[in-house]
Amino acid sequence: MSSCTFTQDHYFTQKQRQGQHNFFKNCIPATAQFNIVQRLTVGLSTLHNEIYEKKLDTSYINTNIKVKVNRQEFPKSYQILACRYRVLNKIGNGTFSQVVCAEDTYYPERRLVAIKIMFPGFNPIGIQESKTLRYLNLQATNDNTHIVRLLNTFMFKTRFCMVFDYYEGGVPRIHHMANEQYKLLALRKLACQLLIALMYTRKLGILHADLKLENIICTADASLELRVIDFGNAMRIEETHKYFDTFNVQTLSYRAPEVIMGLPFGIGIDIWSFGCIICQIWLGRPIFSSSNKLGIIREIEQFLGPLPVSIYKHGKFFADYKSNGGIVENENVSRSTRMEKFCRLLNTCDINFVGFIDYIFNYDPIKRPTPSECLFHPFFTSLFPFKLLFDSQLMTTAIGETFINDDQIQRNNEY
Repeated sequence: MSSCTFTQDHYFTQKQRQGQHNFFKNCIPATAQFNIVQRLTVGLSTLHNEIYEKKLDTSYINTNIKVKVNRQEFPKSYQILACRYRVLNKIGNGTFSQVVCAEDTYYPERRLVAIKIMFPGFNPIGIQESKTLRYLNLQATNDNTHIVRLLNTFMFKTRFCMVFDYYEGGVPRIHHMANEQYKLLALRKLACQLLIALMYTRKLGILHADLKLENIICTADASLELRVIDFGNAMRIEETHKYFDTFNVQTLSYRAPEVIMGLPFGIGIDIWSFGCIICQIWLGRPIFSSSNKLGIIREIEQFLGPLPVSIYKHGKFFADYKSNGGIVENENVSRSTRMEKFCRLLNTCDINFVGFIDYIFNYDPIKRPTPSECLFHPFFTSLFPFKLLFDSQLMTTAIGETFINDDQIQRNNEY
């Protein structure tokens, strides 16, 4: 039996670790292949058939055409990248890159793609992201991982570029729904897909480390089908120690308390970010929105109570927290009190939903649920009747963390 190493709640065999290490060490980003015959003849068969059948559409020959993208029309003088991708318009800017929408001229139907072009000086980040995505894509046995698919990479002058499927939808938006039951159903579907993506990355020992609403995108307008994007900050479990000096990971509003306090972290930070995303989708605004780390901790404490000293006293930044008036008493906040606060915050009396949020936001990273444990929670019973199919410790744990007494339910209904 192969030896195993334990990192927080994740078992990773030595053989798997070595295979992953070899992949990232030897993986060379693929580039757009130069095939002179293919490039000189691509599309000729389709062109011949269209002319023969008198179905030729010459609109794409005009270099100043208007193409409808994201409900707007963008007149463009097209630029060809990698002798293949015709740029249509810019669709976004990030810290390290910009993203453009383009049509793939190798396909007769001119399919749309998104091209991420790294800013000068940030090529290594793009190359690392391409390795991570290629690893995740190659390990997938089907297309149900809900992780964006990397199609190609190439160099544009001195800038590294990555090609992805293009999705017309934006970030998930359901907070405007008036009917709470429909809203909860939509939230369950979105949360389930995101958890499946996290189950997959966890299985392969990868942390996204920058989950936020902007990195979740729907495949089409009004669609509840989503993909996780932007793995520029992703890391392998065995690489987390490299960040134990600055702890500069995760966007602040989605940052787990162990990262803020400077404690060793693991898979649990993505689950914390997941909880923040679910609340933001429901509310239409971030649940924690302070502009500094101390402010975020204050907001977290409003709902969960003071930071447990026994867990966080060894954190690199705990002394700063304490010196700035941090509450260091071991004051326990009852679960019923937390549930009441979450009921007010989320403006809902749905006990399963409120219990699910409380289940996720656990101060102790070791006790924070894994993605699979989350799916066993009663909040997902309408999608997955696991209770009828399994007699599992996972189910027992999830149910035990959800139900509260009838008196508490009555009090919650008053809000």
